[in-house]
Amino acid sequence: MRVREQMSTAIISVEAQTPLGPALLLMESSGLRCLPVVDGQRLLGLLLASDPRLGTAPPDAQVSEYAVPTTEQIRPDMPIERAAFLMLQHDVRGLPVIDAQERLVGVVTVRDLLKTLVEAPPVVLWK
Repeated sequence: MRVREQMSTAIISVEAQTPLGPALLLMESSGLRCLPVVDGQRLLGLLLASDPRLGTAPPDAQVSEYAVPTTEQIRPDMPIERAAFLMLQHDVRGLPVIDAQERLVGVVTVRDLLKTLVEAPPVVLWK
C-alpha cells in the first residue's frame, strides 16, 4: 500500500505572510497541533502548537518567523510502512507529503495509519 492511498488531501495550511494570531486561531478551531506553512504550494515549514516561542509572540508577527523546518517529508509513492517508521523514529504524529515538484499534496497522520490498520490489516490482530 502506498502513501497516496491513505494520505489526507484536504490540507489546512497558511501562507508564510499570514499573521500569527489568525493562524493560531485556525489551529485551535481545527483541532490541529501543527499547521503547514506554505508559499503557494511549496512547503516552507510547520507551525507547531508546542513551540514555546508562541506564548510570547506578537499576534501580528508573520508565521514564517515561527515555522520550523520539517525533519522528514515523504512522497506519495512511498510504502505506507515507511511513513509509519519515520513517524516512530522522529516521534511525530504526522508527516507532510511532497510531490516531485516539491509541492505539498497531502499529510499522513497517526489517524490515517490506524485507519489503514483497521481496514486492511497486514495480519489478523483480533478476532
